[in-house]
Amino acid sequence: MLSVLALDDYVGSCYAAVHDVPEFNPADQVEFAFHIPEPVLSLPKDVDWQLLGGNLGDEMLWFENRVINLENALDSLDLSKNDHDGFFERRIEGYARLAARAMHLIESLSKQFDLTLPEKPDYYRQAEGLAKVLRNVEAVARRRGTGSPSSDETNVTPLFPKTS
Repeated sequence: MLSVLALDDYVGSCYAAVHDVPEFNPADQVEFAFHIPEPVLSLPKDVDWQLLGGNLGDEMLWFENRVINLENALDSLDLSKNDHDGFFERRIEGYARLAARAMHLIESLSKQFDLTLPEKPDYYRQAEGLAKVLRNVEAVARRRGTGSPSSDETNVTPLFPKTS
């Protein structure tokens, strides 16, 4: 249950981050600030995720790494570039995808352990809001011609030629 609550808190933080519009310094357009802090994932420590079973255990194990990967990727961008090196778009897409994955994990954990989450108010529609954000991100990527590779494509150069 602690994991579900931590993931739910992270989803809320990601949702807020995705919708947080930065405020720019009028004197220096490179300088900006967000209104809310960056999302922080606080899963319970010293947990053997493999006790959840193969797939779910692996997903939980790797989720924290996915969060760290996004944070590192955002930190590596050159914010002094004209378009901030795509920082804002990547931040929105990254947190929206992490939140969607966390919601999937919450659903899987709830189903496996027969957990019932407290009811949320009707206006609390994170899944719909995040799906809309991701559709917008994908539409912009298609217009730019930089759509995500299909599931059959990869950006990794094969080491060995295919033999069939």
